[in-house]
Amino acid sequence: MPFVNEYIPPEDAAKYHLAELDAKFIGGNESRDWTIDRERDIYLRNLGYGREEEFRHESYWTFYWRGTPLTIRLDLLDGRGRPGEPGWSHWRLAFLNGSYGLPSALRTNKQAILDDLKEALVAHKDGGVFSGSTDYAVTLDVGEECVL
Repeated sequence: MPFVNEYIPPEDAAKYHLAELDAKFIGGNESRDWTIDRERDIYLRNLGYGREEEFRHESYWTFYWRGTPLTIRLDLLDGRGRPGEPGWSHWRLAFLNGSYGLPSALRTNKQAILDDLKEALVAHKDGGVFSGSTDYAVTLDVGEECVL
């Protein structure tokens, strides 16, 4: 089953300990939707965006990959699209788990994790459950400062 955008069922919020993850995020989180592939046990969930004008392109996410929640910052470099039409976005992975990178047990899966992240972003489109795009394309770069 591919990635789908949906509201998070309460039983899944408990299963994935979302309240605990939210408590670790500065300022809390109100996101109650995600992009999930249940068969592969992977989800992408937005935690928030930069508040000040100069930081609005920065977004913070939980990317849960097969048993391990990863915290990532994605910077939106560019994007286009209108509701009911195809769209695209260009993202830069700025950091993964702060500056610590992947846990050592996952380092051999680096490329698979990046491929799955890009796939999740394509499915998320321009807003997850709120997306109005028909088709979507994503470019995902890894920033020089990002430790994997």
